[in-house]
Amino acid sequence: MAISRKSSRDFLLAGAFLLVVVLAVFLIQKPSETNRPVEKIEARSPIESTSRQPTRTRETKAASEPATTASPDTAIAALIRSTLEKFRANNDPDQAREILRLLREGIRQGPEDATAAAILDFLKTGDDALTKLPFVVGPDGMMDTVPSLRTALLDLLPSLDPISALRLARELMDKRTSPDEYALSLRNLAWNDLNGDLRTELTGRFMDLLATPWLDQPSAGFLESFDIAVEVGGEEVFDKLISLTKGADKALNQAAFISIDRMILRDPSLLAAAADPAWMDFAPKQRASLLSRLDITQPDQRVIFSRYVASTHAEGELDYFAKIFPNGNYLYGHRLVTTDDATPTIDEVMAKDAAVLGELGALEATLPEEGKAAIRKIRQRLEKSAVGNPAP
Repeated sequence: MAISRKSSRDFLLAGAFLLVVVLAVFLIQKPSETNRPVEKIEARSPIESTSRQPTRTRETKAASEPATTASPDTAIAALIRSTLEKFRANNDPDQAREILRLLREGIRQGPEDATAAAILDFLKTGDDALTKLPFVVGPDGMMDTVPSLRTALLDLLPSLDPISALRLARELMDKRTSPDEYALSLRNLAWNDLNGDLRTELTGRFMDLLATPWLDQPSAGFLESFDIAVEVGGEEVFDKLISLTKGADKALNQAAFISIDRMILRDPSLLAAAADPAWMDFAPKQRASLLSRLDITQPDQRVIFSRYVASTHAEGELDYFAKIFPNGNYLYGHRLVTTDDATPTIDEVMAKDAAVLGELGALEATLPEEGKAAIRKIRQRLEKSAVGNPAP
């Protein structure tokens, strides 16, 4: 049947209109990428690996980014398994460091999501091998050496998939797999505490660690975890560490004392009870060392200073205090979470000494003779550094 040119044109237009309608319906029914449900993330991570080096930064991945769902990378899975066997067969520390280096190099070269999936798959098996190396923290809270393959992988995971690292940290702390794994889990949790929203959980997890039987024979990782106390601060943690300084384990006592000292540097108000001669039941020089952190240019700390100097002391305590006050010594090193306290310049130290000298004269008149003698010793020493000439 013949079709006119006009009818043919109308037919083509109708067909085109129908195609547009069908396409529109299809697009409306297809879910858009932006409307897909996004898994809720409990916390943001401070780790963003751009150079593929697992160093800690304060950059964050998007809060809506889900944990990895990638398939494990077969090459990385094979690398982990071969590393497991190498560690099991090795007894040479130097060779262990080389095995560890090759593992880290291979992990950093793999695709992030698939490498993280391979690590998570292995960690779920519970398999492990000792490296015969110590638990030693390196720069930025990353590990220098680790005691086991599992701790090596836990150390690397946050730079690959920080959200999965956070979830795994909570799981391992719930299971209490080992003190060293718990320590790294605390670190990974702390790295996610960008805004303080995880501070309560971090404090609770640390206090839970101190309630475990691991306290009786603390590992190196257990002791390194005391850096969390410095990070979270607070009287509850402070009082708990004080109680730990009275035990028989010297390494535990030292770790607790160092953390107490660093907590005081960050929050001198923790010294509010310091005038009590029995405070903390420390050895005299330890108590004097902690009190020497006071800054008497601050009114509240000046009150604590006066009460302390006027109180009764063990023999030699006040003399030692006079030799080191104001205490400007700091401990330096790599830590799981915190960074070193800022070191003042020489000019800043001299200016601070001069300010302290300005306060000592007014305080001396209110003190008993022993306290006055201590003040005079402090003044003589500070005048040399602040003024440059010995006291008359």
